[in-house]
Amino acid sequence: MLNIRTQVMLIAMITLGYWFLQTGLTSADLVAERKIADNQFSITTLSFVNINTANFSQLINFFTTEGIAPGGFDAKTVRIEKDGALDVKYSLQTVKRGGDDLLCDALQLSIVRRDLTEVYNGTLMGLSLQDSLGEGDLEEWVIFLSLNASDENLKLKECNFDLYMRTYRNEPSENITGIHATRTLKSDITSGTW
Repeated sequence: MLNIRTQVMLIAMITLGYWFLQTGLTSADLVAERKIADNQFSITTLSFVNINTANFSQLINFFTTEGIAPGGFDAKTVRIEKDGALDVKYSLQTVKRGGDDLLCDALQLSIVRRDLTEVYNGTLMGLSLQDSLGEGDLEEWVIFLSLNASDENLKLKECNFDLYMRTYRNEPSENITGIHATRTLKSDITSGTW
């Protein structure tokens, strides 16, 4: 026969087994806590605004030029300023939304600062700028859009594009993650007849 110790263990295991079969589902909460003394967590803001230089309102639609002809141009102004706690690195590029490739490729873009220093002078579709804004910095630009070509195949065409601005941390080509800001200025251009 079994000794006393083995009998007690066997009875305990049978009792526990029977109890487990009869109890059904249960749940348990586990709590783990770690405290780090004198630790501070803070969040900040990162933003920049494109505002109308005449009335300080937010810009959304930019160029809406109808009937541009060879030698013609349109001019707009924009103010870019830091509107958050972090310094801002930003890139500006042209993104075509629609329209005719010939007209979009023929349009020229010139950007000058308020003090008339040149920021960019080239094709509309070739625009690619990177810069940064620190505490108290702002950019005030005059942007000229012109058509210098007079090819017949540019008549009565349209070009729809966005001036797309985005912030970045390290490189302008990095994926947008974490704290970031983007702004888009929509533009619609049509050419006339000549």
